[in-house]
Amino acid sequence: MSHDLVITGGTVVTPEHGTFEADVAATDGVVSAVARPGSLNADREIDATGNYVLPGAIDPHTHHGIYRTLAEDAESESRSDLVGGVTTIGNYFRRPGSYAEIMDDYFAQAEPNYYHDYFFSLGLLSFEHVEEIPHIVEDLGITSFKWYMNYKYAAEEKFGVDCQMLDDFGDTFVRSLAKQDVPTTLGYHSENVEITNSLGDNPYLEVERDEDQEYRDYDALVKQFPDYAEAQSMIAGAALARQHGYGENFYAVHVSSGRTADELATLKAAGWGLTGETCTHYLTLTSEEADERHNVNPPVRSATDRETLWRRVADGTISCIGTDHCCNMADEKIGDDVPDSLPGFPSTATMLPLVLSEGVDRGRISLERAVEVTSTNTAKAFDLYPKKGTVRVGSDADLVVVDLKETKTVTPELLKSAADYSPYDGREVTGWPTHTVVKGQVAYERGEVVGDPGHGTHIDRPI
Repeated sequence: MSHDLVITGGTVVTPEHGTFEADVAATDGVVSAVARPGSLNADREIDATGNYVLPGAIDPHTHHGIYRTLAEDAESESRSDLVGGVTTIGNYFRRPGSYAEIMDDYFAQAEPNYYHDYFFSLGLLSFEHVEEIPHIVEDLGITSFKWYMNYKYAAEEKFGVDCQMLDDFGDTFVRSLAKQDVPTTLGYHSENVEITNSLGDNPYLEVERDEDQEYRDYDALVKQFPDYAEAQSMIAGAALARQHGYGENFYAVHVSSGRTADELATLKAAGWGLTGETCTHYLTLTSEEADERHNVNPPVRSATDRETLWRRVADGTISCIGTDHCCNMADEKIGDDVPDSLPGFPSTATMLPLVLSEGVDRGRISLERAVEVTSTNTAKAFDLYPKKGTVRVGSDADLVVVDLKETKTVTPELLKSAADYSPYDGREVTGWPTHTVVKGQVAYERGEVVGDPGHGTHIDRPI
């Protein structure tokens, strides 16, 4: 039998089966064979000798369409993703209008432009949104959602909705998800805003800054958004989900602090079936080195937090890694000081390389664990598995060949995003893709994007 594509000579890595020598073939967009080396024939061959073949990385936490149009971000940012071996993204998307009325337009913007597959996770902002959950699940194929605790008390002014997103809203939200007949996922932004609002200007409300105020450095963010406010909120949100039998579907997004990760470990040890996610900036940066480019909520924290997060990634407490990716330009991003700067930064393309470099190369985690937290576990958490997140016959042929020894210096030119800066500018990173394959199509090859926009599509769930 001849296949469309075969990757030969590589070492395959999957959490289910470990690490082994094999050739991997793709036909009609799916994996058609995993076989002993030298036993497969194909129209196109990739020589992966000396390198590793992984399931394509999945970034579950992006915000496409937040600072630019969704069509623009879909094209430029999915192109950039291929450089870093990412073959699927989850887009956290929030709009005040009826999703039943507006999503057709956003699908129309997305479908012609994505180089790889994607799925939406919708932020619900009102009781009207909660009422739409059955339609969103059944008709739009979207089964993941987000509860933004940081918009509590601010939603009415920021979005123009008739809801302050208090706990009665969250209770109704969780109960509605628990009633659905198919698996769903609730992403939860952990933040006790009664605490954070008391420690500084609410960044989600229109607050005029005193012109005479002195320059505020990164510590201002860390002080306004303390670790305990994140940890307490995470526990409270998980407890509410658990009260409604929804605990195993609770997904704590962007865990930033060692304190929160430790509390997550305590809950899991007590039998709470929840999922924790951290982001690459919390694993690779510290507040001491952060500046205006790194404004994000929650903020980057200390070196001690960073090392605790790595330990919790290694021991299984933290199951998934994402990026909280936003595409913005440097002149829009950089403000008068750190809190005045625009929140969010581009980073999906560096996700897998940073995990390989700072995690595997430095001995913090195994290569198998890196695959789990950047692909397999994420596919399971968002009900994409085994379509995504593994190398097995019948799964989508989303594959990445990585050279664990290759070192590159991060630059915007390398990453091919529309953004003209990176929070990792100038950083030496070891472990990069040589090839990225999306549904059997070679989309990135040795520094060049060779795929096609529109090759990706929305993943309707459940699958």
